[in-house]
Amino acid sequence: MKIKSIRQLKNLKNKTVLVRCDFDLPLRRQRGTTRTSTRNNADKTIITDDSRLRAAVPTIKYLLQKGARVILMGHLGRPALTRRGRPGGKIVKEMSLVSVKERLEKILNKKINFTDIDEILRLAPLAQDKLGKLVMLENLRFNPGEEKNDPKFASKLAKLGDIYVNEAFAVSHRGAASVDVIKKFLPSYAGLNLEQEILHLSAVLNKPPKPLVAIIGGAKIETKLPVIKQFMKTADYILIGGGVANNFLKIKGIDVKKSLVDEKYLGEAEKILKNVKCQMSNVKSMSKSKCQIIIPIDWQVENKKILDIGPKTIWLFSGIIKKAKTIVWNGPMGYFEDRKFAMGTKKIAEAILANKKARIVVGGGETAESISELSDYQIIKLSKNLFISTGGGAMLEYLGGKKLPGLERIVK
Repeated sequence: MKIKSIRQLKNLKNKTVLVRCDFDLPLRRQRGTTRTSTRNNADKTIITDDSRLRAAVPTIKYLLQKGARVILMGHLGRPALTRRGRPGGKIVKEMSLVSVKERLEKILNKKINFTDIDEILRLAPLAQDKLGKLVMLENLRFNPGEEKNDPKFASKLAKLGDIYVNEAFAVSHRGAASVDVIKKFLPSYAGLNLEQEILHLSAVLNKPPKPLVAIIGGAKIETKLPVIKQFMKTADYILIGGGVANNFLKIKGIDVKKSLVDEKYLGEAEKILKNVKCQMSNVKSMSKSKCQIIIPIDWQVENKKILDIGPKTIWLFSGIIKKAKTIVWNGPMGYFEDRKFAMGTKKIAEAILANKKARIVVGGGETAESISELSDYQIIKLSKNLFISTGGGAMLEYLGGKKLPGLERIVK
């Protein structure tokens, strides 16, 4: 595998580099409370997690230090959807990237000029230069061509720069103009964080240190099944929790009552379990088992719904995690947003991070969030054996063996 990294570029001085970032940050709207608040300033947008934004900072600094002019671009939310769910190119004020620009200015301690693609293209080359060394474009999804992966829109973007850099791993599984087809118009490279994403995820797929333990949770079984199938080729243990586990429990004859189950995928879950050549009847036998796929043996229930793994499952999973040399984790073990059902996710996170000898890769917004809530998170994220991926769906598709549009012409 070869990665075309920006480190390979020899002369960036006075070159204009288009950098596709992941600006789709989680936001909270804060209502104005003063009587003097106007309609324009009554609401304030608060970014609740800027980790994806910070992931792009090393690339931005690197390019500026090399003398390049940098134009940042990305999207926020789904403003382009019509009522029928089709891209419509709608401009939604609440989804402007102004709040992202302001946060990035604070992080970089630099002024960023803010504009949109049509405005910048109307300017003569000399006037474009006057925008400065660091520019951010307005939400790309305000243009219908972005989500349609329209070559005409990609060509318009390409006219702004000399080089294209992808620094948005989290959207690299999307066929979007600024992620996919734009690479046909410009020499294309991986940003520093995207390069690390590929290296770390590839490392757990290609001859990882053993035992390899994959921990799969969350709710969307359709996105997790391909990953489980892929890990069946390499993993020593696959620990399944969260809503995903309910499908397997039902196949095993457990009455899951009103718990989240996706009936559409029960057949695939059954096929997976048929490939597991062992049976276990109690906790003691499970701790010594060589079973590859392990599902919960007890759980926390409320209103006839399974909402977390139970203490015996926590003990079982933790024992396996302790012996691992490679750990991949995607998806919480239960409905961790409610503190009553956060114990399983918290204890599994603690067990993973207590293993100082293993290579650890964690991905998915909820999974990363659960780690960030641990009391010693600031120390944890500096750990040399831990990599927190910015990707959720992109990470799952990459681990599931799919080719990501955003990596074509960059990874060979």
